[in-house]
Amino acid sequence: MRTTTPKKETLTSTNPATLEPVGEVEMTHPQQVEEIVQKARNGFPAWRDLGLEKRTEIIKTAQQLLIERCEEFGRLITLEMGRPFVESVVLEVEAVVDSMGYYARNAQKFLSDRRLPLHNILLKRRKSRIHFQPLGVLGIISPWNWSLLIPMGCIVPALLAGNTVIHKHSELTPLVSLKIRELLLDAGVPEESFQIIQGLAPVGQALVDSSVEKIFFTGSTEVGQKIMERGARSLKKTVLELGGHDPAIVCQDADLEITGSGIVWGRFSNCGQNCNAIERVYVHETIAKDFIDLVVEKAKKLRIGNGLDPNTDMGPLASEAQREKMEAIKKYAVDTGANVLLGGHRLDDFPGYFFEPTVILWEKSIPRPIDLEIFGPILFITPVSDDEEAIQLANHSSFGLAASVWTNDANRGRRIAQRIEAGSLMINDSIIAFGIPEADWTGIKNSGVGWVHGEKGLDEMVNIQHINYDPQCHTQNFWWFPYRGSMVRTMKAGFDFMFRRNLAKKIRSIPVLLKNYSSYFLLNRKKSEKL
Repeated sequence: MRTTTPKKETLTSTNPATLEPVGEVEMTHPQQVEEIVQKARNGFPAWRDLGLEKRTEIIKTAQQLLIERCEEFGRLITLEMGRPFVESVVLEVEAVVDSMGYYARNAQKFLSDRRLPLHNILLKRRKSRIHFQPLGVLGIISPWNWSLLIPMGCIVPALLAGNTVIHKHSELTPLVSLKIRELLLDAGVPEESFQIIQGLAPVGQALVDSSVEKIFFTGSTEVGQKIMERGARSLKKTVLELGGHDPAIVCQDADLEITGSGIVWGRFSNCGQNCNAIERVYVHETIAKDFIDLVVEKAKKLRIGNGLDPNTDMGPLASEAQREKMEAIKKYAVDTGANVLLGGHRLDDFPGYFFEPTVILWEKSIPRPIDLEIFGPILFITPVSDDEEAIQLANHSSFGLAASVWTNDANRGRRIAQRIEAGSLMINDSIIAFGIPEADWTGIKNSGVGWVHGEKGLDEMVNIQHINYDPQCHTQNFWWFPYRGSMVRTMKAGFDFMFRRNLAKKIRSIPVLLKNYSSYFLLNRKKSEKL
């Protein structure tokens, strides 16, 4: 039977600040995906059997190479998605270097077999251990907004755990994916152990439909739901790090100068294109006017431009679709009755996808609260009467990814944080929790399924096996066939001895246990002697 070779197509990466091409890559045809997966499967045994110590050394080497190439990576990140070069290096590359070191230092502790003590007296002779077994081939689908940090947060622990990896990056940042592969192969990762596929949604769908053991996806809630549905057809496990609509609560005791600066950074860094960026602020009404005036003043001072310009604070949006979304959100807000205090327009003086930093006053009296991931430079502010109202409004969302509390009282901040329905909370800061490698990261509600980062994130990369055994071979357990009436009497005595609160009943159960267990052990001893 003749097979046709899929026609080769290319994908062009465009600088969103200048609309100039950055480079192009060859697209993967969906029909090729399973073949690539099988190549990774063939390479899995050798990578798994290489051993954790050697895999750790390879990741350490990759970390050192990334340090040497930090500006090269930072420049490419800026060219492909527009963020300021300073952000690319200081926030993204630094976090990846730190994460690689964290996992390399802790992989042995996290992945070594560990003893599981058994509390039940009936099982005291038995032993239990937990063993961490790599899953096989993992599919990792990552977005453009943190084009190095997000994929490496899954790729590094996946490889350390002994899995092989297929990585599908966003079509907006395909060159970073190539750079990641170059880094890992230069460090010593075998070619078949880490492979990339390039292309649009059909390529990602083919990866989800393939024979990979598990899919890790970071992106919008809508796409995450579709991936979960497709994966469910084959009972494929999925980890989904999805969208957010993150609130910030500003208490009346907050330092306004610090809080204003922190919230402006937490909203407008990376042009607001962070899943855990501050999107809505609930500020105590007694300080609302001063706070709003300060935020507007600070947002006005943001220097907008090409990310390669060292004086740029905020770059462009990643695409025209993102800019059109901002215009639609602003229109919806105005039509609903909100008041635009700053911005709200595209910047046509620039060739790229620029949009003004925008601040919108959304009074709590507006009947339809906005509940969607904004993912751009628009900030909503709502005055509230007290902490309780702020908490209620913060929780009135279908998302639950991250949130922040701003106060001079750390105890008050913790009390409020513990009542907010979100996976990660920060007090007097935002966003950076995602870059703390020890911090297990998850979302609730429509913001995610499963974990990334930390020890829980590494657990998602393995099959956690429970191995139970009896050190004494050829032992007949008393609960095996044939059943005897004395088993019930023995168990009732066992209930009394192990679980009764009444001391007298505990003591009365001991002779029954000794009598029945002695006959049981005597039976086993005779069997052992015969063997």
